[in-house]
Amino acid sequence: MTVKDPSPFASLSQSVIRDAMSATCNQQLNDLLIFDSVTSTNDELWQRLERRFTTPAVCLSEHQTAGRGRRGDQWQSPPAGNLYFSLFWPFPANTLQNGLSIAIGIGLINTLKEHGISDLKLKWPNDILVNRHKLAGILVESRFGNQHTTVIGVGLNFKLPTATRNKIQQPTTSLQQLCTNVPCRNKLAGHLIQNMIETLTLFQARGLQDFVPLWPQYDAFHEATIQLISDNSTMTVKAQGIDENGALRYEHQNQLHTLSDSHVSIRFAS
Repeated sequence: MTVKDPSPFASLSQSVIRDAMSATCNQQLNDLLIFDSVTSTNDELWQRLERRFTTPAVCLSEHQTAGRGRRGDQWQSPPAGNLYFSLFWPFPANTLQNGLSIAIGIGLINTLKEHGISDLKLKWPNDILVNRHKLAGILVESRFGNQHTTVIGVGLNFKLPTATRNKIQQPTTSLQQLCTNVPCRNKLAGHLIQNMIETLTLFQARGLQDFVPLWPQYDAFHEATIQLISDNSTMTVKAQGIDENGALRYEHQNQLHTLSDSHVSIRFAS
């Protein structure tokens, strides 16, 4: 008897997501929370911390009323079968987190490639692109104390209604546009969560050193002319990869500089 794969847009299911993960990752993950609607999945996990739950956890939701991206931008989160989830991770207090979004992005791209999604690149520091169209975004938030607690939010477009696309101020795409057979959302969520846990474990032990050599093959800005846009100015520069801490390197007026401020907006110049 052949068991038919579930609908790619079936409701989020804790059992299907956990079944897609290894036993080791399931043991590491204390909670897997699923909601119909939240302000944001990152917020839910910070509220969990305020209730003194400090173990690794994941929150997923069908809808976000106040999803957010880098620089406080709104992340459009319609209840249309997309994937919105966050992972809470407690780092030891002395763990440096420079470049964490790069490590996570590379890991997520590798998982998506395993599902047949090609031409993926990472736009520094946190957007996954296909042919310069945004497919997914990553938001890393950290708080420091006896532990470095971090919440990593991921938004992945499975399908985007026209009304939603029209609200987004940059070219976007979705798995529905890219795939003949769209992956099962629950299974893909499980695989992405497992990859994030494995990436965080490696990053916690070795930092960014295993990821920096890989950067050129993932870099959406590889030797491209780009614009750095702040509140007061726009500067056209040439991207030159990243340094050992994950900062963006760029050339301007024959001088090499680095950018670690993720609050600067970055665009392709042409």
